[in-house]
Amino acid sequence: MKPPSSAIDSALLDVRKAYRLLHDYQRMVLDAVTYLGNQLGLTYAGGWPKFSAATPRRGGGKLDNWAWDWLNMMEYDFHFTRDLAGGKTLSLSMLLISDTGYFCSHQKSPQQTETADFLPPEESQTKIGFVISATDLKPEFMEDREAMKIFIETGGELPDAFRWKGIVTRCYDLARLMSEESTNALIDELISAAKKAGVALERIPK
Repeated sequence: MKPPSSAIDSALLDVRKAYRLLHDYQRMVLDAVTYLGNQLGLTYAGGWPKFSAATPRRGGGKLDNWAWDWLNMMEYDFHFTRDLAGGKTLSLSMLLISDTGYFCSHQKSPQQTETADFLPPEESQTKIGFVISATDLKPEFMEDREAMKIFIETGGELPDAFRWKGIVTRCYDLARLMSEESTNALIDELISAAKKAGVALERIPK
């Protein structure tokens, strides 16, 4: 049965509100990530969508691309670097996890394109993860659902198969970036954790 026009109009109103909310949300994330990078003297080195493919470029893409390919800040790795003494490079990934519902689903084999398989939004969370290293950064865990589940639920722990010496991993509620005060406290926690692991992370505001 075709829904009455008032129901369609109401649904499309929700869509317009959702797009504007997504714009403001993504702008807030980009500003917060920029602030973190500046405080730590890091240079943005590009990013990678981790939940889906990259958004099709102008004149590209296919109509059977995932809908997530046009919403790839669902999970996104913002990668930063800074040159260190001795020819080494400090690498830091800030991993935005906009919705933990897929990773923490109770389904045995949830499908990324079946949102009904996800945890309900009320039971899911929005997170920001950090992966810091002064060696080659290999965040393969981002491609593994079980590893991501552990990362999310433990505040940044990883299974043994994804750990290596000199890597620091943390996972926080994104709400920690909602004010300058709480963001600065988070930065202090990252610096402290990095120093304990022998990684030279420090404030070098630009």
